[in-house]
Amino acid sequence: MGVQQLKLESVRRKTGGRIHLTPRVPKTGPVTTLCGQTLAAGTFAAAETAADCTNCIRRSQDQGRISGAFFAQDEGSELLRLSLEQAKFRKPTRGDAPPRPGAPERPVVWPTAKPPAEIIPDQLGELITRGFRPSGEGVWRSPGGVVVKMRKRGKEWLFEELVFEGAVIATRIDEGVRLKAGDVEVTPTEDGYEVQLKKG
Repeated sequence: MGVQQLKLESVRRKTGGRIHLTPRVPKTGPVTTLCGQTLAAGTFAAAETAADCTNCIRRSQDQGRISGAFFAQDEGSELLRLSLEQAKFRKPTRGDAPPRPGAPERPVVWPTAKPPAEIIPDQLGELITRGFRPSGEGVWRSPGGVVVKMRKRGKEWLFEELVFEGAVIATRIDEGVRLKAGDVEVTPTEDGYEVQLKKG
């Protein structure tokens, strides 16, 4: 929509000063100028002369500012009317040609935006991450629904807790106790634990 089709009105404080531009000079209530000033009710009047506020003049060339000003003054319906009026008189371009009778309408298929692949290290402290999905800060979930919580101590991630709603098997081995829960196995090592998906 061309800027020139939106008629801006001149307004000035009754005490004098610069003449500003606004979408419409209201009969009652305050008015907001294109340069962002709000003149209180009763302190302004419509001016017959051209605006001399350099900010208003500069912003009158900016379609976005004018649109924003129209909506700020609840003149959005006027903007919509002008837009529809312009669309009515616009000559169709070649891309707007009506489809041939019998031609099937092809929907536009937009490629879905893919988030960047999260880089997951092979091992995070005591957790072998292969097959696990991150589910929050220090929380990992296995394909079988086992939730493993890790805690950061200094720079190292340590196994803290395992949550599973199925059977858990604890087996005593030389180094301590091995836990098997769903598809996850927690095995003690010389200096801690190793948490990974069960092999096989």
